[in-house]
Amino acid sequence: MKKEDNTEQLILKAAEEEFLEKGFVLAKTTGIARRAGVTHAMLHYYYRTKENLFEQVFRQKVQLVAKSLDTAFDEQLPFAQQLETLIQVHFEFIQANPRLPFFILNEIYLDEKRRKICIPILLPVLRRVLANLTKALDAAAERGEIRQVNPSNLLMSIFSLNVMAGIGQPVMQAILGLDREEMVQFMAHRKEEIFETIWSRLRIVKS
Repeated sequence: MKKEDNTEQLILKAAEEEFLEKGFVLAKTTGIARRAGVTHAMLHYYYRTKENLFEQVFRQKVQLVAKSLDTAFDEQLPFAQQLETLIQVHFEFIQANPRLPFFILNEIYLDEKRRKICIPILLPVLRRVLANLTKALDAAAERGEIRQVNPSNLLMSIFSLNVMAGIGQPVMQAILGLDREEMVQFMAHRKEEIFETIWSRLRIVKS
């Protein structure tokens, strides 16, 4: 990686940590520069404003999960396997970024300027995932693999269950008194449970 590219990535990583820890309003470009190990002038050279940094960090995160979600829809695979991959990819992304859902919802709801940054980045990805899911659902229903359901409701159910598992993890760990390794196992079982919950809504029970 070229030094210039590496410097940009260091700044973006530092910005992500600062935003997630403090929120947009309380995050400071001086703090971001300090985390990245660069001067404030250098940070300004690359990104000029905190809003530009926020947009780039947000865009990177959305593109990262979008690429992963796209891999779920392989028409050569049975729908159950596509569904399991979709749930797994999103679940693991949330586990790797547990503070991100709160941050996104907070920024979108509280500030119109950041809402105007976030929504245009999110919409194409969500629409593509919904379109891919709709196509896969229709094909599976036509083959008699599943019952017909509303794709929008299904996608919201998947995302809601996965996000809740992520943001509720510290509370559940405290309630259950689990150590780190035990919690890893618990979350692995939780991922399987989410798939079973969604799949039970779709599958056709033959008498």
